[in-house]
Amino acid sequence: MSLNKELLATLQKAGAAVFDADTQLKLAVKSYGERVHAAVASNPFHLGNDTLFENWKLVARLSKTLAAMEEDLRKVYQVAGELSDVEPSLPDTMPALSAPASDAPVISDNSLAATDVKIKKKKRIAVAKPAKTEARVKTATKPSAVLATPLPKNAEILLKHLKYVLATKGFAAVNQTAVAKATGIPLGSMTAALKRLVAAGYVQTNQSGLFKLV
Repeated sequence: MSLNKELLATLQKAGAAVFDADTQLKLAVKSYGERVHAAVASNPFHLGNDTLFENWKLVARLSKTLAAMEEDLRKVYQVAGELSDVEPSLPDTMPALSAPASDAPVISDNSLAATDVKIKKKKRIAVAKPAKTEARVKTATKPSAVLATPLPKNAEILLKHLKYVLATKGFAAVNQTAVAKATGIPLGSMTAALKRLVAAGYVQTNQSGLFKLV
């Protein structure tokens, strides 16, 4: 049996939640680093510096654990989606095909008697094959190298998030304010990041301003 859409939606939400939690943990790691740096610069011999440093390392380990979980969930979602795509739903019974009806009159056996047929030989006309020219070689279509271009950091983070909130079989709206808050991307950079993903062929948009994965 193929996996239902409810299960895929649940996996998608779980991946998005883990991604959001990992994003917030990364911000916490950065904040702890700044606090440790400020504390050591202010008083290197303060007894609380050791505790602050240990907390910093603990939050960093939690961030790495969530990043690994997010990657595993992404793989599970991709495999589940491929399983639903390749397994077709077959009907319970196959309909029988009936013989085609014909209104043409029945041909009698006498009309099938052999007759003499004269075959005229046709003259063969030699057709010259077009020679390969240098111009044709130069006009050969080259594969597009857009997808091979590395994405900017904001576009890469946005694409990673959209893999959990968008699908490839239907357009959906993207709340730029919510996505910016979840990913840490500045709201003023969201439009540019979306346009970059559309231009690179990772995301497709329609006339209504909705998006889907390619």
